[in-house]
Amino acid sequence: MSLEQFITKLLNLKESDLQELVSLEKSDESIEFKLKLKPKPTVCPLCGGTVKIHGYYPRKLTHSTFANRKCTILYQQRRYRCEACELTFHEPNPFINSSECLTYETKLNVLKDLKYPEATYTSVARRYNLSVTKVMHLFDDHVSIPRKTLPEVLSMDEHYFPESDYDSLYCCLLMNFQSGEVIDILPDRRKHYLMQYFSSIKRETLDYTTQKSELNQVKYISIDLYEPFRDIAAIYFPKALVCADSFHVLEHLTDCFRKVRLNCRNRTDNETLQYLLSKFKFVFQHDLYLDNEPRYNRRLGRYLNYRNLRDMMFSFFPELQAAYELKEYYIRLNKTCSVQYAPEAIDNAISTFANAGIDEFEPFYKMLSNWRTEIINSFTTINGVRINNSFIESKNRILEKLLYNGNGFSNFKRTRNRILYCLNKSDTYKF
Repeated sequence: MSLEQFITKLLNLKESDLQELVSLEKSDESIEFKLKLKPKPTVCPLCGGTVKIHGYYPRKLTHSTFANRKCTILYQQRRYRCEACELTFHEPNPFINSSECLTYETKLNVLKDLKYPEATYTSVARRYNLSVTKVMHLFDDHVSIPRKTLPEVLSMDEHYFPESDYDSLYCCLLMNFQSGEVIDILPDRRKHYLMQYFSSIKRETLDYTTQKSELNQVKYISIDLYEPFRDIAAIYFPKALVCADSFHVLEHLTDCFRKVRLNCRNRTDNETLQYLLSKFKFVFQHDLYLDNEPRYNRRLGRYLNYRNLRDMMFSFFPELQAAYELKEYYIRLNKTCSVQYAPEAIDNAISTFANAGIDEFEPFYKMLSNWRTEIINSFTTINGVRINNSFIESKNRILEKLLYNGNGFSNFKRTRNRILYCLNKSDTYKF
């Protein structure tokens, strides 16, 4: 492939479009192209009159890269003058807008790279020899994502967001449970802000004939154990079935069990037992395969598998075994129970935990009592799938990566657009 063929393909040109093309390799190993396009029959865009060349306007354009090297295009852009109305204007070209100094392909490459959560504004700027500020402004100019319509099954969750330029440590995520699409990201999870947000949707979408709004489309709501979410659901979605996300219920349960284990460790002076309770805490995980091939433990001086290690700790701490069995009991209930039998099962669970005599589980059974209705509702299935926030939790991991790798995330508007841009396949840039 000749240089002319490569350049014309790169810049969306035809070889016949080129009047002049010169390449120059500079001392810093960057490459510079000087080009001039062939003149094309042109008339005045205002009056349709005859035009003449009025001179040349030198343009210095930044292109992505050429063979992984910084690439600059020196473009001699013609300027025309109408003989009739005296309007002056530049010749059109297929690789850059009239007022910009970046080629179309450069902008496209930047925006495509920013679609990946791993990419930072800094890394993209470095890749294409641009400033970080330029990359951010490019993103702001071409990515602006509106909220999506509220779905039949709405998932609500929060995420820790300490760098926001709003006076809030948490943002609020809204998601379509059925499609997995993020509907919107709000800068604040507090009740007063959420009331303003949903009131605005109601006001903007209200049909005065039917007295219904977009809010009426929501039939089910999945929330974590954040009290204001429940209040918002009662105010704005009074007919919707509110479901407490089972992931957060189980998280509460395992946290209570963790406290039992830690209290056992802190109560003993036996260094071997302290070692076991810290080093092998994973043996208390649900569904862990315990009958693995025994391995030699140098500290204990014998071959042991995971079951041996777990049972050894149970023998010294009966309360730990009792707590473990309670934990496993509820996990099995959560997995196997149906919505039909959930009221009885949850009532039995409340009673079982309350009568177990394990202080660390007191917050858990109180939570079961406080959220009883919503936990029972959480066993509801849609198209065979139990209503939960699992989609949001999976998105949260990507969101964490964005926040960890990000810079400029003190600008919430930009952050919101970047998160939606990365999390939703359908959300894209616009020119």
